[in-house]
Amino acid sequence: MIVNVIDGRREKNFDDSTKVLIDIFRATTTIPLMLYRNAKSIIPVRTITETRKMKAKNPDYLTSGERYGVRIPRFNYGNSPSVIMGEDLSGKTLLFTSTNGIKVLFKIREFPGDIYLSSFINFTATYNAIKDREKVSIIVSNRPDGISDEDYIYANMLKAKLEGEEVNVDDYCNQIRASHGAKRLKIMGAAADIESSLKVDIYHEPIIYSNGKIIPLTKLSGKSPSASE
Repeated sequence: MIVNVIDGRREKNFDDSTKVLIDIFRATTTIPLMLYRNAKSIIPVRTITETRKMKAKNPDYLTSGERYGVRIPRFNYGNSPSVIMGEDLSGKTLLFTSTNGIKVLFKIREFPGDIYLSSFINFTATYNAIKDREKVSIIVSNRPDGISDEDYIYANMLKAKLEGEEVNVDDYCNQIRASHGAKRLKIMGAAADIESSLKVDIYHEPIIYSNGKIIPLTKLSGKSPSASE
């Protein structure tokens, strides 16, 4: 197996490897938590304007998202794992837009290869889904104003696991707690999201981007998942 960690914000071209999108604080944590809280699916959207137009056409959809960490006005939710953890989203479809993770998702979907979204929330499920792939690209979302050290911490843990190393997840969680990203969340007043992002393996499904939606892999009904479908 060949495993690479790639800066998704700065890289322009991607190969045909299996891709794992990482945005620990907070998109790829919030999204699996939405599915954990029984959402039907999540539709990623590039812009706030497009999200509002889609909502107008589909009044039953819920809106969720942020710009530079701040909840978008008149959206149902921001991008807060600690909030989503307490919500009942049974049967709901959510429109989701974010500053970093979704921006990178729209870049990598133009290239061949399955696209998974992962965080501590579904770490083992993701590992089990991709452990037999020949090539894996772990794509960190980063930020426009610098490096997301929390993304690299998680990416390095997943890489080590895929390469056959024993990993102590608690050690990596402690690195996250001491990260610049965690300090940044505290300054933003979102400290509760740190521990909510470290709920290891509470969701036992790998999740994948397919046909414009983010869904549990099992919902593909036995089809071979492909971002190019």
